Amino acid sequence: MVWVLMATLMTLGDLPTLKPNEPVMGKVAAGESLKFRITVPAGQRSIVTLFPLDGDADLFVSLPSKTPAEKTPFKSTNPALQTECVMLPKQLKQTQLEVSVLGITETRFVLAVNLTEKSAVVEPARTVLAEIQWQEVAFSENHFLGALTVANKTTTWYEVTVKAAGVDPSKVSLPSSFVLGPKGKRYLGWVALTPNTRIVISFQRTPKADAFLIADCVSRVVSGVAISPEIDIAVDDLMPHLRPLFPVGQALREGDWKRAGALLVTTLRRNPKTLTALHAFLQRTGVRLPRDVLGSRVASGFGAISAIISAVSSVNLPKQEQVVLTVN
Repeated sequence: MVWVLMATLMTLGDLPTLKPNEPVMGKVAAGESLKFRITVPAGQRSIVTLFPLDGDADLFVSLPSKTPAEKTPFKSTNPALQTECVMLPKQLKQTQLEVSVLGITETRFVLAVNLTEKSAVVEPARTVLAEIQWQEVAFSENHFLGALTVANKTTTWYEVTVKAAGVDPSKVSLPSSFVLGPKGKRYLGWVALTPNTRIVISFQRTPKADAFLIADCVSRVVSGVAISPEIDIAVDDLMPHLRPLFPVGQALREGDWKRAGALLVTTLRRNPKTLTALHAFLQRTGVRLPRDVLGSRVASGFGAISAIISAVSSVNLPKQEQVVLTVN
């Protein structure tokens, strides 16, 4: 291991060079550090990956002479036998990076670097309803792997549809649609993107979203508990009987709690099947209440919660918004 000890005394120019698409094998003893250098061209971003074959080693990437390896923000210190990965942002000019492999125990490893000028982007960059969270974990020049999460930025309910083009079906399983409540999030899983991939995510105000909005408000009235914004339940079979309540949803979205309350009470009194469907809806969300008690509580308590209704209304919010995740 003499060559490893000498490597810690070398200048950056003397260090062995790590090149894209040319993985190297190495071995480091416990407590020792093996260093490499990488030249990153202007406009490129990089990812350095260490694959341990045995033992435990940590990975550090730093700008030479600026930040000591142990203090760099670009590091990976996973437990033994887990892959270490460090991703660096795009460089504005050609940059020399220093890579340090620190042996926690004696470790044999494979070290690799990938460079690319491409990245996953969400358009438009500024949104009102939807927040798209892309957590990239690995990439090469034409393949990008990451975790995709969709979040609702608003205080009301929307139906979300997901359409993908150019995605290998064997590498992704995206839901076609789901409903997302106030400030709710939905993790969609791992996605492998290429420059030909387009994932279109739409937030829409639909009858199904309105049904969840109404049920949420009623749940707050009769049980004092809001419906979970990430709840995933089937309600398609109930939608025909919930249809008479859609004007209630419109009033709620306009922030008119008085009209919403009057419409809700009147509709439930005139339509027993609608009351039954709403009761079944709430039961699926976990609200346990006899059907007759539900009706009486709605009639007696809805008009007293203007603050709650205002909190989940969508005054001045758009009816729909579309965002696209692509590789640029």
